[in-house]
Amino acid sequence: MNSVSSFYLLASLSLYCLLLTVGKGEGQFVPGRCECYDTKITVSGPLSDLKVTLKGLTCNTDQIIVVMKKTSEPVCVNPMGQLGKKLLRQKQRKLRGQSKESKRRATPIPAILLTSTVVF
Repeated sequence: MNSVSSFYLLASLSLYCLLLTVGKGEGQFVPGRCECYDTKITVSGPLSDLKVTLKGLTCNTDQIIVVMKKTSEPVCVNPMGQLGKKLLRQKQRKLRGQSKESKRRATPIPAILLTSTVVF
């Protein structure tokens, strides 16, 4: 009888420890998920860094994280706000290889230079 009660005591203690371990794991941060849950529509002040993560497998929304220059604090910007849309357009333009400079028309080459022939 003593060995049976010690077996049940050991089994219940093991189950208790296992449940404690599982309970702690539920609230842990899992990398690769959305980083922004609380977003702001606008931010004021100079920025020191910008990180734009387009929606993908790990997060189903676009994420915009700016770092404020004075406080070095990261702030999530709402991608549906005016500032967020502007930053997303710039990021997508950069990904397509179109910068502001490439959209400007180059100075056309005069037709005389294109059609001139060299006579020997």
